[in-house]
Amino acid sequence: MKSVLIIDDEKTLRRVLGKELGKVGYRVQTAEDAAQGLALLEKQDVPLVLLDLKLPDRSGLELLPEIKARWPLTEVIVLTGHGSVQTAIEAIRLGAYDYQQKPCDLDELEALLDKALDKRRLALHADALAGDGSAGPIEWGQSAAMAQIRKDLEKAAPTDAPVLIVGESGTGKELVARQLHARSKVADKPFVVVNCGALPPSLVESTLFGHERGAFTGADKRKLGLVEVADGGTLFLDELGELPPEVQVKLLRFLQSGEVLRVGALEPVHVTVRVVAATNVDIDRAVEEHEFREDLLYRLDTIRLRLPALRDRPGDIDGLVGRFLHELEAKGRPPHRFSEEALEVLRSYPWPGNVRELRAVTERLCILSEGPEVGVEEVRARLRGGTTAGGNMPLIPIREAEERLVRLALERYPGDKPAAAQVLGISLKTLYNKIKAFGIADQIARRRGSGGS
Repeated sequence: MKSVLIIDDEKTLRRVLGKELGKVGYRVQTAEDAAQGLALLEKQDVPLVLLDLKLPDRSGLELLPEIKARWPLTEVIVLTGHGSVQTAIEAIRLGAYDYQQKPCDLDELEALLDKALDKRRLALHADALAGDGSAGPIEWGQSAAMAQIRKDLEKAAPTDAPVLIVGESGTGKELVARQLHARSKVADKPFVVVNCGALPPSLVESTLFGHERGAFTGADKRKLGLVEVADGGTLFLDELGELPPEVQVKLLRFLQSGEVLRVGALEPVHVTVRVVAATNVDIDRAVEEHEFREDLLYRLDTIRLRLPALRDRPGDIDGLVGRFLHELEAKGRPPHRFSEEALEVLRSYPWPGNVRELRAVTERLCILSEGPEVGVEEVRARLRGGTTAGGNMPLIPIREAEERLVRLALERYPGDKPAAAQVLGISLKTLYNKIKAFGIADQIARRRGSGGS
């Protein structure tokens, strides 16, 4: 059920608005001052707040930043008397969704509340798409490559310049994007994740830019796109290389004009966002092969951060394992430690899944270990595929290691390529590209043709 909290010291206004909004499906709660409002917000999740700017115990302009800091997904619409428009505009700068002048036009107020609620729903959806990317700070380690990334990030974060983060799957691109946002001037504004590789092609445009009621079958009401939800904050385009060509054109148009045209709309809407993008594909090669627009890359590539693969910084593995062990203990898992020989095995492993794989392996070993110390034989037995990694592990080319892991995943999940891609920590499109590059499909076909399984 839709829910709204009215914080206003006018008893009559609270009663009238409560009655009228109740008629259109809202569950209404009221508070006569800031203290009561905060008490209600602390007890339950409140999606919408109608906030009077003149309260008996605190100014609404003082209360608003506290609400947005403590409950960033709560949308606030300020109520202001006639002649206080400049104050209302200041409230929007502080994080309010919009304002309404008293006496309120009920139809306008209902429409405004519905739009604010829609924005909140999309923000929650965007957070869900983000997965577990927000877990924990970055473990920078001691490598020169990561030290340079950190320096560049600290310089880039306070600016509004677009940033392109490149690196293999599992290297921590989303964590870096979140650090850019957290250290930016819009850290208190939305951080909206768009997983370009997870969106159905038919829904990419509507998801990014929104649609108007009646724009297509099933569009029974206006819906804001994730670009518009990110207004004032950071838009993170993950798996950028998966964007269809037709959507690349529309994204370029938005970056050039700052205007969003919802599907089915006649007039554009101006949106201001800081764009951070990430990809695990060779984006320069994609441009050369005409799979990605060169002019779009120029718009997104003002600052490029290239994250190194974990195999290129083995000296950072001890620190990463230590951080993961600490996180597991914080979740209530029994404390564990790794022997020096076990750590040496981890340092020698090629880590095709990078930091993401190391995190999973650390947790797996802690769960399955027979005692508080994880030994070398346990590590060798539990690494993906039961590898004999370690001091005696034969060194093989990275391409060969990747091919072995792709084959292993396909054998473990026969006929279920999405599951194979998920366990490898790569997108489905990347899996198909690797199957083609390694000639796996052709070899399977030849085996079947000769009577093999």
